[in-house]
Order: sequence, then structure tokens, then C-alpha cells
Amino acid sequence: MAGLATAWEYHREPPGEDLQARLASLGADRWELVAALGGGEMIFKRPVVTFRERVTLDQRRAVFRQFGHALPDDEPSSSPVGSGPGLARDDVIEASGILHPGIAHLLASTGHTDSFTICDAGFPVPVGPERIDLAWVAGQPTTLGVLGPIRATFGIDRVVIAAEAEVISPGFAASLRELLGDTPVEAVSHLELKRLSRAGRATIRTGDTTPYANLIVVAG
Repeated sequence: MAGLATAWEYHREPPGEDLQARLASLGADRWELVAALGGGEMIFKRPVVTFRERVTLDQRRAVFRQFGHALPDDEPSSSPVGSGPGLARDDVIEASGILHPGIAHLLASTGHTDSFTICDAGFPVPVGPERIDLAWVAGQPTTLGVLGPIRATFGIDRVVIAAEAEVISPGFAASLRELLGDTPVEAVSHLELKRLSRAGRATIRTGDTTPYANLIVVAG
């Protein structure tokens, strides 16, 4: 079977001084000269870095530990994520802590006023929007556990929840507002929430078993 074709990314380097230094810097970053244009402008290319190449084993371990788990060959650690001398852990959490390629792509491609749903284990996931299923055991991960890292790095205009959550699961509603701070929370009927979810770009299904632990994130 033939191998997959190499995917390339391209860079346009404007004219400027210190040509040798710039070429050395670009070469160190694996850029290859493709063409020299008029006026001193140059075009470079390099292989696109895959998700597996970007994410180190230490980074994957950091995310697993963040959710209280470990890889099979991981050593127990008494240090919380983000502490200690290691930089990989700090870097991944400061950046976002999100290594799931589906969620990373969703956040990168979601524009202003676009929306996506984060739902509990029992929510009727609509047909149409992309389905990102994170549920692996009952109760994990939680809806708010997934929203937290997203909230830290993604601009949110408002969050929509079911009005029933305010009555049936007041703890969930209170924790949500505490997490969001000044970000508005809009309450609609559960029926309306399900209707709105069909217009979202994706549905992230969690293992949350809290009643009405569903929300729609509207991008800012």
C-alpha cells in the first residue's frame, strides 16, 4: 500500500535585512526555500506537524492526571498537575489543557455567534451536528469538568441551560454561574434547549448523570 502523501504548510517571508540570520532561523524550524520572488520576498514550506508529533507523552500524562487518571505505565505522583519543575505540564495547562483533537478543532473553527452543546449522558444527541463522545463511565467526565478548560481559553458570549436545571439541579446551576463569572446564563425550556442543540456545530457528550446537566455554548 502506498504511503500517505506529505502535507505541507507554507510561509511567505517578506524582504528585509540580515538574510543569513533569517535563513538560519527558518532552517532551524524546518522551513525549506521553495521560491525567491521579486523584491526579495521568499516562499518556504515544511511538513505539517501531526497531532501525535505535537503532543508528548508527558503532556498526555498531564491531562490524564488532571482528570484523576494515569496511563498504564505512569508512576503515581503526589504532586498536583501544574506543580513541580517539569515544564511540559505547566505549558499544556497554561495553553488550554485540551489535547482532544476533535474539541481542539471545534474551538479553532467556531466563529462568532456559532454554538455547540455540552450534554449529560442521557441527552438525546441530535443527528446532524458533529458528535464528540467523551463518556466512558457513568459520571465521568462531568459537563462542568469539560466546560472548565474550554472557558479558560475560549471566548464565550453566553451559555444557555434548561430552566428545569434551576429547580431540579440547583447545585449544577450555581456551580455553572460560579465558573462563568460575568458571562451571562440564559434559561430556556428543556424542549427549547433540545431544539437549539440541533442548530449547533457539535455536541460534546459527557458521562454526567446530573439531571439537566446540559448547556449550549454561544461563541463570543
